[in-house]
Amino acid sequence: MSTFPLALVMMAAGAMIAFQSPINASLARNVGAFEAALVSFATGTGLLLLVVLLRGKGNVRALAGVPAWQYLGGLLGAAYITAIILLVPRIGVGSLMVTALTGQLGAALLIDRMGWFGLAARPLDARRLAAVALLFVAVLLMTGRK
Repeated sequence: MSTFPLALVMMAAGAMIAFQSPINASLARNVGAFEAALVSFATGTGLLLLVVLLRGKGNVRALAGVPAWQYLGGLLGAAYITAIILLVPRIGVGSLMVTALTGQLGAALLIDRMGWFGLAARPLDARRLAAVALLFVAVLLMTGRK
C-alpha cells in the first residue's frame, strides 16, 4: 500500500503550521508573545474539547494512570509555539520553517534509531543522514549572512 496519500495529508498539516506562524506572530504584536501562545493553545484546546465530546472514543479518566513523562508533549508544544511567535518576526517564516524542520528531522532520526517511546528501532542509513545534511545546508542558505 502506498503511503503517498498520507504524505499529502502531512504536507497539508505542515502548510497549516506555515500559516499558523505569522498569524500567531501578528496576534503577538497586539497582545504580547506569551499571551498569543496562550490564546493559540486555548482556542486549540476548545476545538479539541468539542471534537472529544462529539467523536471521542478514548478514556480521559485513564490519564490518572499514565507516566508523568507523557504529559511533556503539551509542554513541548507550548515551547515550540512560543519560540515560533518570538522568532518569526526576526528570521521570517521560510527560515523558521527550514530550521524547525531540520531540528525535527534530526531528533526524529535519533528517536527512530534508539526506539524511544515504545517505537520500533529503525537503523540510520546514508540516505537519512544525507537528508539531514541537505536540510542543514538549506538552513545555512536561508539564514546565512548576505
